[in-house]
Amino acid sequence: MISIPEKVEELVNQSPYLREALSDGLVNLSALARRLRPQIEKELMKPASESAVLIALQRYAATMKPYYQVNPADYLANLTLRSELFELTAKNSPSLLGKLTKLATTLADNRAALFIFTQGQYETTIITSKAVEQELLQALKDETVAGKIPDLTGIALQRTHGQIETTGVLQFPLRILAWEGISVIEIITTLNEIMVIVRDFEVDRAVASIRHGLKSLKEPV
Repeated sequence: MISIPEKVEELVNQSPYLREALSDGLVNLSALARRLRPQIEKELMKPASESAVLIALQRYAATMKPYYQVNPADYLANLTLRSELFELTAKNSPSLLGKLTKLATTLADNRAALFIFTQGQYETTIITSKAVEQELLQALKDETVAGKIPDLTGIALQRTHGQIETTGVLQFPLRILAWEGISVIEIITTLNEIMVIVRDFEVDRAVASIRHGLKSLKEPV
């Protein structure tokens, strides 16, 4: 039969965020014990005192290694910016994809122009450079535009092939931005790159936070 310490470890490991907070010493263990006790009693089908849960948490927390056992800084590098962007969302229609494909073809030789579109079930979002805004609006003049977000910047990081098999690497820059209260408008990924889209007025703080986070991971503890 599974023991209280084993169940505590299982519940903690179900949440990467909780495990990270525990490994960093950011959690009130007494409060966490009170929260976990009813679930532990239910799943074990036997009484579990708060003190027993607390002791199990204390012992497990004392053995935990830093959350990032694999250093995200080893998999993310070469931070660059793509500025002067905007986002436009259009309702899906039978003609929309063809129009976007045609426009993308005409922009293929213009390497300075970023042109990304993602089609969902009901609408399609386009992120592109302000330099081609009029061309885009002209191409979509007979389509239904659902929304537009101006003044955006893309923060791009190169990612290695090994990152794909490594848990928690892409979560790292997003967690930093969430802690700083920076709103992420979109997340764009390719095999070798992740780009986070933020508003222009937040880009300086976002870049500084990500760079500081990566630097701190590179420095020996």
